[in-house]
Amino acid sequence: MGVLFALTSAVCYGIVDFVGGILSRRVHFTTVTFLGQLGGLLFAVGAALLVPALSVHLADLCWGAISGVGSAVAML
Repeated sequence: MGVLFALTSAVCYGIVDFVGGILSRRVHFTTVTFLGQLGGLLFAVGAALLVPALSVHLADLCWGAISGVGSAVAML
């Protein structure tokens, strides 16, 4: 199952990276970054609801938030 998640993540990242590059030629890059992060958050919440964890700790949420901020900075 982990391999399937990793492959799906890599494919989604590649598609989003390509589309983001195309969109940033037409729209301001901060708008593309914001919409990309918002879409990622919505997708993550949907995935979390479909594949619930046995327990979620505060540290897990903090690491997820740090990852999101790091991704946003890298996208900018």
